[in-house]
Amino acid sequence: MTAAGADWLAHCALSPTTVRTQWCAGELAPIRTTTWSVVETHDVVQAADALLALRRTWRLGPVLAHPEGRRIWWLLPPGQAAAFDGFPGAVVRPADWALPCPPVDEPLCGHGWLEKPDGTGHLTDPHHLAATLAQANDPAVPGLPYRPSTMWRTAA
Repeated sequence: MTAAGADWLAHCALSPTTVRTQWCAGELAPIRTTTWSVVETHDVVQAADALLALRRTWRLGPVLAHPEGRRIWWLLPPGQAAAFDGFPGAVVRPADWALPCPPVDEPLCGHGWLEKPDGTGHLTDPHHLAATLAQANDPAVPGLPYRPSTMWRTAA
């Protein structure tokens, strides 16, 4: 387990000891916190595009996924998820919502970190996430110089 990332994640909960106990028992730890806001998306391909683009700009924080459930959770600075109200394909989770977290370095119950917490408390920039997701929905939307998924296509 990445010690700094695991420590940060556990200490975001009301009881870090309970979180670690749940992980040791092979259980997801439902972390309720005001340390971050959560935006949930459901398009895995769109999320991969956004993740690649945001990783290049250093504006990416922890991202948790449950691929079987088609859920991707983006951790944003507190109070900033409200900007996604009404955003197509995004669900804003209420403050103190329980995020089902696996350990940082180990997938558990189909949940795993696409971008692991690193212990710094760095969270995803909401404005860049919104621009990236908007462009993934419609490549004509300005915000990025390219649509990331088109990088991997070859000419026929």
